[in-house]
Amino acid sequence: MNNIDIQQMECFIALIKYQNVSKSANVLGVSQPTVSFALKKLREEFNDPLFVRSNGHMTPTNRALELEVEIGEILDKVNKLNRAKAIFDPKTDEVKFSIMCPEFLEYFLAPRIASRLDKEGANIKVEFKTSNPNEAFDMLDKGILDFRLGWWPKPNLMLRTKILFRDELVCISRKSNVSNQKLALHEFANIRHVRLQSPRNGVSMMVIDQAALKLGIKIKIALEVQTIFNLARAVSETNFLACVGKKIAEEVKEKFPIQIRTIPLSIPELRIALYWHERTHRQHSHIWFKKLIEEEMLAISQ
Repeated sequence: MNNIDIQQMECFIALIKYQNVSKSANVLGVSQPTVSFALKKLREEFNDPLFVRSNGHMTPTNRALELEVEIGEILDKVNKLNRAKAIFDPKTDEVKFSIMCPEFLEYFLAPRIASRLDKEGANIKVEFKTSNPNEAFDMLDKGILDFRLGWWPKPNLMLRTKILFRDELVCISRKSNVSNQKLALHEFANIRHVRLQSPRNGVSMMVIDQAALKLGIKIKIALEVQTIFNLARAVSETNFLACVGKKIAEEVKEKFPIQIRTIPLSIPELRIALYWHERTHRQHSHIWFKKLIEEEMLAISQ
């Protein structure tokens, strides 16, 4: 077993237990292609199919059942070694974490993290980095970045992932005397838009552009700004439109005279996942901070 790694062994044990690629990936916090790739490598290594499809399940072969004991023992030893390492103590240890996320999430998440650090992490520093999906993987791979909150339709196989936030994409416009005025498709297409400057606008705007192009519509951009509050103010003082998540739209609605309207396109929900590198998956400090992020994102979602 010289050519297989810990992640591949974890995928194998998960497949034994759940007999389903999708469920195994979800439990492990990896993508389905990661599990499929691990199974491919394991089949090549052991020269055996290991799992065969039967009645909607992936049934282990006799060879797989034999390997279950051996691989399980190896993983048990690895877990014991990990537990034997010095445990991270957020109250005394000095650590710096870097996290990349969209600006609207930083608005909600940063004060919550600050509050936790004030109570729990006297020597811990957290740095938020400008959202840039194009550079994020390289930064994670080189150790420049610890975590990313955002969305990759097809994340790199070296990344762990977990969906933490879902929202609806909406359109905002200047407040009108007519409440809940329905936005017609021709208005959405003909009125110019305000957007966050690329790459801050992320995958969501690409999804909207693609849905519009399917109808032969090219969205007209009048202004690109650097912050969500500049975007909201520009919309509140002009006839321009902007597309944002509903949660941040409700927040800026309290500060600027705008109204929230439904986007007249068929678009999927806004999803935000947490991504981290396989290399740091078992690092005690990262486990602590990942748990903190998950807890605070859950609170934000409610």
